[in-house]
Amino acid sequence: MSTITVRLNSEEAKLYKEYAEFKNIPLSTLMKEALEEKIEEEIDLKTILAYEEGLKNHEAEYVPLEDVKKRLGI
Repeated sequence: MSTITVRLNSEEAKLYKEYAEFKNIPLSTLMKEALEEKIEEEIDLKTILAYEEGLKNHEAEYVPLEDVKKRLGI
C-alpha cells in the first residue's frame, strides 16, 4: 500500500475532517471515494459525448427502451 500526501489549508482540513466524521468514515476513505466518483463522472461524460458525436455522424442510433424490450422479447 502506498501513501500520498495532500496539502490542505486549515479551513480545508477542518471541513473535510468534519464531513468525514459526519459520514462516519475515515478521511482517507472519503477522499478515495470522492476521487473515484470524479473519475467515473469524467468517463461517463466522455462516453456520452462520443455517443452524441456518433449520432451526429450517423454512426450510432437511438433505440427507445420499448423497442429494445420488444427485440429481446421482454
